[in-house]
Amino acid sequence: MAKQRVTLVQVAKDAGVSPATVSHFMNGNFHRMRPETREKISDSITKLGYQANPVAKSLITGKMYTIGLVLSNSTYDGYFEDLYFLHFAKVLKQQLKNMGYKLILLDFDEIFMNIQMVDGIIVKATLETEKFMPRLMDLNVPVITIGRHNLSYGAHIVRVNDYQCGQTGVDHLMSRGYHKIIILTYPHGQVPGFDDRLNGASQAMQEKGNLTTVITGDMTESFGYDTVMQLHSNGQLPQALFCLNDISAIGVLKACKELNLSVPENLAVLGVDDMPTVSELLSLSTIRHPINELALNASELIIQSVETKGEPVQPVDRMFPIELMARHTS
Repeated sequence: MAKQRVTLVQVAKDAGVSPATVSHFMNGNFHRMRPETREKISDSITKLGYQANPVAKSLITGKMYTIGLVLSNSTYDGYFEDLYFLHFAKVLKQQLKNMGYKLILLDFDEIFMNIQMVDGIIVKATLETEKFMPRLMDLNVPVITIGRHNLSYGAHIVRVNDYQCGQTGVDHLMSRGYHKIIILTYPHGQVPGFDDRLNGASQAMQEKGNLTTVITGDMTESFGYDTVMQLHSNGQLPQALFCLNDISAIGVLKACKELNLSVPENLAVLGVDDMPTVSELLSLSTIRHPINELALNASELIIQSVETKGEPVQPVDRMFPIELMARHTS
């Protein structure tokens, strides 16, 4: 026989308080509640296994307690190939859970069809997502972009100092004696943050009297692999490859292994991101982005915006510093 659902009234009776007091507690309105009352309610919820009815709660509060994460408008394959954003989503999900919200992955078609499902939206800033930003801002829900778009749309922005990434990478490689450097990145305009990285790298190269050589592609593992294979077959391998993300750098390392190229003696490799666990296991030199801090700030900003109850919130642009992680590949 199925176990009956525990009700709010049962929790109230067990805790020795009114149902209204339990309701206030469940909705986070317990700032003026005595600590002992909060503790009794919390203990009763745990003991009885009470779970709030999300539909009933949304009818009372006008919120779904759900945040949508949008990385692209294509298939879901991109979500699971990008290990950096998988970790970002993991940290974001846990932080939102701690605040009483849940996270769902959506593409843009799903966002526009089911806007009533979410209280706020977090978007990865790319050329693809920028096409939808004007419509997204018209939906009257808070929006945060991870990275910047080419234009300002009034959304909150949480990002790293991408320009500094490019400068730091070139400075590191040239300090190690690598002067013939090729940079791997996206085509111009596709991901604005990568343009900033390239601009920073180009400025650093120019200051040292070097020309900037760039190869563009989709910045996948296969792109990094194919690039090394092609350069090697043409006898055009540089001293170093500065890959503007770790995923393409992993492909570079795979090609070096197949070609029996010694890293960094035959080819130095530097990435960007410092994907948790993976980059360290491969001993990949890379530029660390504070991914946990980005996720924590994104979650705090989106919940703060959701809970202002319609009051206008001035958009903020939070930029975080990066850190060079010099390991064995450079």
